[in-house]
Amino acid sequence: MKESCCQFGPDGALAGIVSEPAKPARGTAVVLVSAGLTPKFGPFRLYTELARRLAEDGFHTLRFDLGGLGDSAHAHGDQPLAERTRLEVGAALDYLYDQFALDSVTLAGLCSGAEDSFRHAEHDSRVKRVVMIDPFAYKTAGFAWRDLRSRARWRLLHASGLYRPLAHERAGSLVDYEYLPPAESTRILQQLLRRNVQLDFIYTGGMSRSFNHRQQLRAMFPATDFHGLVQVEHFPQLDHTQLLEADRITLISAVARLLRNGPSPFT
Repeated sequence: MKESCCQFGPDGALAGIVSEPAKPARGTAVVLVSAGLTPKFGPFRLYTELARRLAEDGFHTLRFDLGGLGDSAHAHGDQPLAERTRLEVGAALDYLYDQFALDSVTLAGLCSGAEDSFRHAEHDSRVKRVVMIDPFAYKTAGFAWRDLRSRARWRLLHASGLYRPLAHERAGSLVDYEYLPPAESTRILQQLLRRNVQLDFIYTGGMSRSFNHRQQLRAMFPATDFHGLVQVEHFPQLDHTQLLEADRITLISAVARLLRNGPSPFT
């Protein structure tokens, strides 16, 4: 595996790093879309470690800074944020297609990076797969019942002195991110399924206030036929940004397994 810096987009304003496999075995590249204000290495270097693992599996992988972050200048400063992001992700795909012989691209990201990948895929037929870590989630009747049982259990443990909440649990979320509204996510989901785009949803314990069971995704979209194109992984023991190395290894291994094994119907 080797890595090289690259610049692309208008006047080379966007900066990234390509991880190239020693023996390319696949016609698919992976683009890791930045999460929030985090540069291309990702929270606690998650993207760096993931890119290198995927390169070991034969995938060319590009991680890059969106405009105005890290080493990237503002490539489309006069455009609204959503349009800037679309153009910049598109420029990343253009670069990969210019450099390598590709059949398709997989977009992947955490949190806002997951949703930016999902949005972009709607309008770019080169994207055949989207891997989303902690994207949108909506409470369902099943969520409410499971959440009630979980809270009752933790209150009992707290009262008995067997559990003390951590400081961040008492304070609540540090980031108030507004996820995709249901109408928009449903429209995009159905459009991607019509195009036979493979969709991988990975949820961690960082989403426990809105997602708490692997089957919840189906309840979130009861009128949508997944056509065997959707996979869901749920890791309630992991934090949203994977501070611990062991947690990052678990998450990275899950992504690598999904991409290596190909489509597997969600049941």
